[in-house]
Amino acid sequence: MNIKDFEYNQKIQGYYMIKKIEERTSKNGGSYIDINVADQNKDEVNGKVWNTQGIDLNTYKSGILVKVRGQVQKFNNKMQLHIEKIRLVDQSDDVNFEDYIAAAPVSSNQMIREIYSFIDKITHPQIKELTLTLFRDKEDKLSYYPAAKTHHHNIKGGLLYHIRTMLDLGEKISSAYDFINTDLLYAGIVLHDLSKTEEMIADELGIVEDYSTEGKLLGHIIQGITEIDRVCRELFIDDEIKMVLQHMILSHHYHAEYGSPKMPLVPEAELLHYIDLIDARMYGMNKALSNIEGGTFSEKNYSLEGRSLYKTSFDERNNG
Repeated sequence: MNIKDFEYNQKIQGYYMIKKIEERTSKNGGSYIDINVADQNKDEVNGKVWNTQGIDLNTYKSGILVKVRGQVQKFNNKMQLHIEKIRLVDQSDDVNFEDYIAAAPVSSNQMIREIYSFIDKITHPQIKELTLTLFRDKEDKLSYYPAAKTHHHNIKGGLLYHIRTMLDLGEKISSAYDFINTDLLYAGIVLHDLSKTEEMIADELGIVEDYSTEGKLLGHIIQGITEIDRVCRELFIDDEIKMVLQHMILSHHYHAEYGSPKMPLVPEAELLHYIDLIDARMYGMNKALSNIEGGTFSEKNYSLEGRSLYKTSFDERNNG
């Protein structure tokens, strides 16, 4: 049964993929399981398993298909499943695993080719060599890595999709400003999140199980700066080029509370920040609006400051 068809107090039964699962402690000291599941349309819903007897969390992991029976409830004005029974899917269920994998709408091979074509537009030989080396080192992981665990582009190939869209946006925005160094801008876009492949631990379905120890202690910004330093030393890259690209990575979150101790001090770094922000926001808005009817509001989206977005209906009327 599709999640978008759920109604409150309805009994449901169906096949879903586990997106997130963890054991928690209730206020009375008992244990319960908090779980997010997704259907074939990649819609998600949170659920609770209050009777945890017989459930081994070493077996029930992210990326596993399960058969679920339960009741749709409302909690804090949001839909939630009270899961009465859950079991692993077996061969007799005749469920296609691939149907449940959320992935970028473009193949990874195509996106990789397109990103290489942007790198080829970089005219400065050292900037091009540095960017090409670092991207090539990550190519295998990029074919399936998401851009985040729970927020924007948290899908198989999501990191590639994010980079590819940002490059397209960067090309269009920079055409309005003749003082922008597109070599730096394209390099910064390609490199800004590459070290998320080391920050997170993801499987080939694009599901993040956890953050790596280094990722938790340092984060992808520091990891990225370190990798740039290493490759620049190996390739004898000019110190100023290294420093400016490191600054672009360091400042792309803009604020210290988000991990950037320096604000952008070169225009290409300023553009990088806003292009990154625009793409993340547009992805989140498109996702929030994609499964609701025109003339209605989405649920509150906490990656968009808790906003409940409105979907216009006049385009639907004109197309009808």
